[in-house]
Order: sequence, then C-alpha cells, then structure tokens
Amino acid sequence: MFMSRKSRYLLIYVALFVLFFIAVARLFLVQIIDHRKYVDAASELRISKYSLLAKRGEVYMMDGKNSTTPVVMNERTWLIFVDPSYVADKDKVQAQLTNILGDQMITTWKKVWSNMKSGYVEVAKHVNYETVTKVREANLQGVGQKETSRRVYPAGQLGAQILGFINAENVGTGLEGALNDRLSGKDGLLKTVTDVHDIPLSIGDDNVEIPAQDGENIVLTIDENVQRKVEKILKTRMDNNKAITAASAIVMDPNTGKVLAMANYPTFDPEKYYQVKDASLFTNRVVESPYEPASVCKTFTYAAAINEGAMVPTDTYYNKGYTYVEDRRMQNALTNTALGEITFRTALDYSFNTGSIEALRRLGGGKITKAARTKLYGYLTDNFGLGKRTGIELNDAPGIIISPEEDEGNAVRYANMTFGQGMNLTMIQVAAAFSSLVNGGDYYQPTIIAGTMKNDAFYKDENKKALRQTVSENTSEQMRSMLEEVRSKEVPRSGDKAGYKIGIKTGTSETYDASGKYTSDATIASVIGYGRKNQQGSMPEYVVMVRLDGSSLLWGSLDAVPVFTEISNYLLEYLRIEPIK
Repeated sequence: MFMSRKSRYLLIYVALFVLFFIAVARLFLVQIIDHRKYVDAASELRISKYSLLAKRGEVYMMDGKNSTTPVVMNERTWLIFVDPSYVADKDKVQAQLTNILGDQMITTWKKVWSNMKSGYVEVAKHVNYETVTKVREANLQGVGQKETSRRVYPAGQLGAQILGFINAENVGTGLEGALNDRLSGKDGLLKTVTDVHDIPLSIGDDNVEIPAQDGENIVLTIDENVQRKVEKILKTRMDNNKAITAASAIVMDPNTGKVLAMANYPTFDPEKYYQVKDASLFTNRVVESPYEPASVCKTFTYAAAINEGAMVPTDTYYNKGYTYVEDRRMQNALTNTALGEITFRTALDYSFNTGSIEALRRLGGGKITKAARTKLYGYLTDNFGLGKRTGIELNDAPGIIISPEEDEGNAVRYANMTFGQGMNLTMIQVAAAFSSLVNGGDYYQPTIIAGTMKNDAFYKDENKKALRQTVSENTSEQMRSMLEEVRSKEVPRSGDKAGYKIGIKTGTSETYDASGKYTSDATIASVIGYGRKNQQGSMPEYVVMVRLDGSSLLWGSLDAVPVFTEISNYLLEYLRIEPIK
C-alpha cells in the first residue's frame, strides 16, 4: 500500500518535530538540570591540585650561653619519576635519563618498563637543582619531577644518637622520632586554574589555598662545644683501651635540669644512617639503655637514711668485711680493709657494701624489715624518680625497681639494691636524681629543649621550676661533704684543678654470663660527680656521669674516673668557674 505525498510530508514533519523536541529536551537537561555537574567537570579539566610541602623544622644547638648553631637543616631536592603509560619513546627516555641521572638511579629500567600501565615509577630521589634542570630541559614525555627535601648535618656526626633520623616509613629515632609531630608540620593544598601547559595561573576565583604549616625550629640545651669535647674524650679513651666496647657520658646543669652534653661512642653518620649495619649504634644509651649502676647508688641509700634521721655520717658500725642477709653472704670488694668499728663516712670512702646494707638496717631499727624496704623504695622511686621515665623530650626507658610488695622485693634483693644491683636504671635517671641530692634537694625534670628559632631569632623557654624536694638542704650538705671526702682520698692521682671542690662516687657493675649468673669477667665501670667553687655554701655547677662497658674487667675508680676528671677540668674552664684558693 503506497502512502500519499501528503501523508509522507506529515510523517517527515512529525519525525522532525520529535527530533527537535529531543534536542530541546537534551539542551534543557544539560543547560538547566545538569548545569552544575558539567561546569564542575569542565573546571576539573582546567583546575589542578598541588600539595604545598611543609618545611620540616630545623634543629640547633647552643654555642655558649646565648648563641645558637644549626645541626640539622633542610636541603631542597627533587624526585624524578616516569609514567610508562604516557611515554611515547621508551628508548629516548631511557637513554637520556640514564645519561643525566647516572648512579643516582634508584631502580632498573627493566622494572620501570615491567608494567606499561603503571602511572608512576620513582627513578631518582634527592637530586639537586642542576640535575632536575637538565631533566626539565630534556622535555621528555612521560617524565616528571616533584620537589622534596632531605636532612643535612652541618656538624657531621656530632650528637648523632640525640638527633636520630626519620626513615621512609616515617618511623624515627632520637629527637627526630620523639618530636616528629613538632618537627614535621602539615602540608598545605593549592587548587588552581592551569593553562594548556598545566602551568598554575595566579588569577581566578577558583583558586583555593590551604597554607602549609612549617614544623618548629627547635633549639637544644646541648652546647655544641661541650658535646664535641665529651665525644672526643670518649673516642680517645676507647681508642686507647680496647677492653672498652662502648662509652657514654652526660653533662647536666644540676640547678635547672638542662643537659649540656649527651655523648655515645661508637657513633654513626645520621646523613647515611641507612648504611649502618649494626642497629645498636642508633641507641642513645644515656636514656634508652637501663643497667645496674652499682655503687653510685649508695649515695641514695645513705641520703635516705640520713634524711630519715636513722643515722649521721659520723655514726659507726662494726665492719667484718662481710655480712649475712638471711642465708646470703655479702662482702666488700676490699674484704680485709678497715676492719672493726668504722664510721659511715669511711664506709663510703672505701665503697663498702656492708656500709650501705647497714644504712638500710638502720631504716628498719636494726633489721631489714618490710617497713625499711618500703621506706627505701619510696625514696628511690617517688623522691628520686629512679626506675621511671624522666619526661625528657626523648624516648627514654623506664628501668626496673622491684616493689617490696612483690615476692622478689625481699631483704636479699633490697640489700643488693643499696649498692646498685638488682635494679635497672638509665643514666639520665641517675644523673637527675644525683643532681637533686647535691643541689640542696631540688629535683628538676631533665630537658634538652632550650627554646625555638623564629625568623632567625632565638626564643628561650622559661626555666622550669623544681618538681619536688627529694631530701632536705641539711641532708644535701652532708652528702656533699661525704662525696668530696671520697674524692679527697684520691688526691694523689685525681688530677683536679686547684681551687675547687669536687665530689664523686664510683661504681663497678658485674654483668651476666651465658647462664644468667653474675660475673666479674666483664664489668661496667661508672662514675658520677660534680664540681663547685671552693667556698662555704656554694652549689655544684655541673654534674657529670660516665659509663664504660667492657669486654673484660673494668673499674669505676681506675677506668671511669680519669674520663670524669678530663671532662670536669674542661668544664671548670669552659664555664668560667673562678677558683678560690
């Protein structure tokens, strides 16, 4: 059946009308209903997002009392990457980048081309401005660069264990790890209109910027000059005595808690930390490595007994060279010396274990009772802060002191604790506690933060107040007198500068053998002490503690004391402490 001409025209008109209606409806949908969606899509084609990198905070040390010097800084670098899916000429890219980057390549071309759909492969990190400029000038399709930074250390290995590092997984050691939140800052965001070459434009209402928040620039209490000198002394000592496997030292201001030096040897290069094969080199043994400090802890036992009125230094006891605690015989290192009725001052001079054990007995009215153990435990932990984290701005270890409430906190354990065995303490704990013992009784939380740098100006933190009173001023004075007498017994070989009062206490720690028993075949030698003006009422101006770990027998008096003396004599000059004859 044939349609008439009129019918065909009508059909065409209807079809055109339907098509027109569809077109109009589509335009209405696009321009009215879905207008915002298409505007946003168009914007996405010409708007790019850029991360605004926060600058990691830099680190400074003190250089004297008021000057600072940078020890950790940022260097501007770039990361080079390849987008295999966008590369048009593999051979050209490979040849030119190989020529430009050379041994800075961190991967192989085989790995780069292994997945051509991959959108991002890093081929070099931390390249300098000269190198990234050559990459840009090569104008290679599928090759990009991103600005980064890396840490540089103007002072080299100085204070490596203090400073530490942050690795690629954002896990760190030392200050970098402990204060990562303060140092890292927060990246910002720039959302900006770009031209056809993907270059950000400075105009346009679509620009959105979230400013980057740079990390804090931190100034340490560590004095670069003192730190360098102490590290040099430790290195020389180890070079001259192969029995020493590790050496550590801390210098503290006992009147503020500020740490002037915190040294460890052997050490490492923080700029090349990834090349270190022995991870123990990363350990800051002053704050992270608890040990049994041995006889240096006798000072805390005597102080507790004196402060409680259980004894005075001139009181006497009968020294047989040994004593029994329950079924255990405990003896002095010098078993046949100063036997008979002696004072507690004499006992400390010779570092007799029988003297500190007797001081504990005096706390219990003549016996090592639970009350005596509880009293000593309170002094050690609550007053002196031993066995606890100090709160210093580093990841410090807590250590261990057994409570008398535990089965292991018996009389034998506490007798051993009076001379520093049967417990685990860090050097920072001992140094802070000892400082309070000799400064009049004020306990200051140890700190390594002196302030911050802003716009090249140093803003000092306020000195912190003492947290608590550990012993009375009178007890502190008596302890200084005893410690200075200990030092005076060594005058012929001490080497102290004239015109000062120096007090010390040594310790020689037994270690454990393979069976878990104490052995004297390898010991740890320690000493802690201070220096002050030679006048009545003067307070110590520094505290120094030294720890030497040995592969054989080391003695606190023979091995650690000379290290203390060298550091002490340097500090007397450097801090300009005037001698009084």
